[in-house]
Amino acid sequence: MEKLENETKALKESMEKRKDILRDRALSYQHTDMHVSYLDVLLGSTSLSDFVERVGAVAAIAEADRTLLEQQEKEQQELDSKKISLEKKLTELVNVKSNLVTLKAHLIKQKNEYVLLNKQVKEESRKKEAAQAYINVFPGKSNDYISTVVNVGKKYIGNSKYVFGGGRSVSDIASGRFDCSGFVHWAFAQAGVNIGSTTSAIRHDGRQISPQEMQPGDLVFFDTYKKDGHVGIYIGDGKFIGSQTSTGVAIADMTQGYWKNAFKGRVVRI
Repeated sequence: MEKLENETKALKESMEKRKDILRDRALSYQHTDMHVSYLDVLLGSTSLSDFVERVGAVAAIAEADRTLLEQQEKEQQELDSKKISLEKKLTELVNVKSNLVTLKAHLIKQKNEYVLLNKQVKEESRKKEAAQAYINVFPGKSNDYISTVVNVGKKYIGNSKYVFGGGRSVSDIASGRFDCSGFVHWAFAQAGVNIGSTTSAIRHDGRQISPQEMQPGDLVFFDTYKKDGHVGIYIGDGKFIGSQTSTGVAIADMTQGYWKNAFKGRVVRI
């Protein structure tokens, strides 16, 4: 495109110069005292030798003018050809740009779909791993209700929301809205065991045991916003399931980080 534009510019400059020459020559003819034609020049000769000289001069001028005009016409044709090529290139570039814009939009769409799909796959994998780990850590105690208590909440992992006071109505339970004690109360209710619905009430149900005696199905308490402010169900391997404020129903590790520091040793067996 740049090459064509430069060539077109050079042709236009050359043609303008030639036009100036022809215009100046025409003006020089017009500005003489008489509008002298080639024939007038010849008839004004005073002798044969003068006539011959004038014939030669007129022929030279006419040839020069003809050459200039031919060059002008040739370059005009070349200029027209360059313009056509330039317009063709512009049309091609417009089409290429349009195709690129369409391709870019398609690629962006594919990328977004891939990101969404990848996110869904990871989420499903996380849920599956969490649920599988939850099942695998249960040692299979003889008490049937313990199996229910430990496993019943797995359907809410990654599919619930912490709501203070939640888990005490049909709509909350259907939507997976629980607070910690509401979830624990609901899980035991599924096994036919009625316990308190607040941490303060639950901590006095059953009997307290030492952390060394913990087994799946035991209740573990944590000092959060108050002493024994959070409760969950121990599932073995240093982990518990409960409804946490940041995750909703989820499995958490009480052997490290926040939960390790918050666990002060209160364990209750129902």
